[in-house]
Amino acid sequence: MKKNTLVVMGNGPSLKSIDFDLLGKFDTFGLNSAYRAYGRLNWWPTYHGCFDFVVTDSHRDNFADLTLKNNPIKRFFYLEKLSNSKRLQKITLFRTGYAWNSSESDFKKFSDGGNSGVNACQIGVCLGYKKIILVGVDCNYKEMIDGAKQVKDGNKKYLEMSKTPNKNSNYWFDDYQQKGDKFNLPQENKFHRPAWDKLAVRSKNNGIDIVNCSPGTTLKCFRLSRLEDEA
Repeated sequence: MKKNTLVVMGNGPSLKSIDFDLLGKFDTFGLNSAYRAYGRLNWWPTYHGCFDFVVTDSHRDNFADLTLKNNPIKRFFYLEKLSNSKRLQKITLFRTGYAWNSSESDFKKFSDGGNSGVNACQIGVCLGYKKIILVGVDCNYKEMIDGAKQVKDGNKKYLEMSKTPNKNSNYWFDDYQQKGDKFNLPQENKFHRPAWDKLAVRSKNNGIDIVNCSPGTTLKCFRLSRLEDEA
């Protein structure tokens, strides 16, 4: 086991080509709706989290059940105290600029990195990991997928799935998003690329090695490698 290394699992299509047996050599951090695949694969990450308020609201019951069920996930990181599980850590996001989160005490006032993947990396730093490997971090979103519709609820705007798509080009399994799911428009060039670029600079300045092992990724701000070469 690579004790100082954490694999942060984005949910992009390239994750399909990753050897999950190799992931067993590392601690792993799964995100958002990926929990739907874990039971089917009989594979579980070390950690699971969600740092998106719309997605949290959409999946709150399933996230809560996940924290209470008998599964191998060691810790959960969510924006709300969804259950009384001792494995659940509430993360309180502050949108006051991007400070560097470096210890578990920062969970109570966590500087938002801009997207769930970046925040998972920062959780890893707080837990003491010195090297972070990215998989499934592709940055090639299609902004509107088949079945998504725009919803306005008061001042809130989000997307909702009107059906479960037969094929979802944004994710590593097609029913990652299902009928009734609510989520934000990706806005890749606003929320994803700039956040990763900023993390690349700050991680280097703070002595954290981040390597992107996502096959075919369009994100070039980190050293590129293959998971096989980092194992």
